[in-house]
Amino acid sequence: MARAQHVRLVIVILIVLLLGMLMYDRAFGGDAFTGYQVDNKGQYFAFLGIRAPLMEERNGFQPFIQVFGAGVGYTFKDNGQERDANLQWVSPSLGLKYTAGSWSFLGMAGPQFRWKQEDQPSGPRSNETFVGAFVQVEAFRWHEEGIFHAIASFTGTDAFSFGRIRKTWLAHKSEQGCCSLYVGGDLAGMGNNQFYAVQAGPLVQVPINIFWLTLKGGYQYSESFHNGAYGGVELYFPF
Repeated sequence: MARAQHVRLVIVILIVLLLGMLMYDRAFGGDAFTGYQVDNKGQYFAFLGIRAPLMEERNGFQPFIQVFGAGVGYTFKDNGQERDANLQWVSPSLGLKYTAGSWSFLGMAGPQFRWKQEDQPSGPRSNETFVGAFVQVEAFRWHEEGIFHAIASFTGTDAFSFGRIRKTWLAHKSEQGCCSLYVGGDLAGMGNNQFYAVQAGPLVQVPINIFWLTLKGGYQYSESFHNGAYGGVELYFPF
């Protein structure tokens, strides 16, 4: 069954890449972002997203399209018994971005196609497919001295919410190209009626040419395992 869930995750990633290539032909350039995170109990979150504007900015406003795919593996407790579950989803969204100085504000919405596999008290794993609504809002400030990024999303299929605040500061500026160094931290939370986790920890960002590499880790509190730790890596680049 683990092989099947990994196959679904690969399919999700391929769908995002295919839709991203279709978007690229019609857009003015865009952004791609991906990452992987895992905790000390093997619970993971992997994602890939592509975002591209649909037209030039006018009076600070710019419509865009985003395709986001992800996979989550987590453990929850049911009557005192631990059960594992996995989710994979694809969310194509239409959104609007407003820019004022160094600040950008984004809102988007669209359908979400979700697959869920869950251990049962007895018998084989369940396999379910859902289609629901997805909404996301962001506030972002990009500055040479550091960034601020706040994000919140909600999915109606199983009331899964995610939120994160990130702040970084320039710690070292390289005059020779590679590599400047940014340090900062994350505060994040995610979950639904089965599972929740709260995370806080430091991060390091290194811009390498057009790529931004982020390494992160820290403390995690989850409903199933209480105290724990997590670590992850992210990559962002414009195209």
